[in-house]
Amino acid sequence: MTIIADATALILLAKVTVLEKFVNRNDVITSKIVYEEVVIGKEKGRKDSILVERLVQEDKLRLKIPNKTIKNKIEKFFSLKAGELEVVSLAYKTKHTILSDDKKCMNVAKALGMYFITSLDVITAMYKKSVITKKKAMDCINEMEEYGWYSKDLIKHYKEVIKWWK
Repeated sequence: MTIIADATALILLAKVTVLEKFVNRNDVITSKIVYEEVVIGKEKGRKDSILVERLVQEDKLRLKIPNKTIKNKIEKFFSLKAGELEVVSLAYKTKHTILSDDKKCMNVAKALGMYFITSLDVITAMYKKSVITKKKAMDCINEMEEYGWYSKDLIKHYKEVIKWWK
């Protein structure tokens, strides 16, 4: 499966220490703009930035440039900017899955009939496929709850899915 990832998803999955396992099992692509959004944190010593940089250097996370015409049309119709615009543009013609935790990006993907997943979906899928343990999956979701990116109801839902799986 080929997945086009945005900055927030890369950062969140790196912070909960599952990004490397995820990219080792999937064809993960991002854009140069998204990459630059993430690695800027390297200046502050952020481990997620250092990991993403290494994964790109090792060609486990690939960089691509979106088609300019497609990018311009999507920007015009949906007012997406920067990394999210690039992610949707990369996935548009290919129909690859978008990995994003950005609400506006997900709404545009829905409007265009594109498939998308979130970081919480990745953690759940990794658990269901026995790539990570139940404890690790719950720890990841608890960490994501601390980052405050998701609503309490959504976190509760994913905890229940993991709790009752198998």
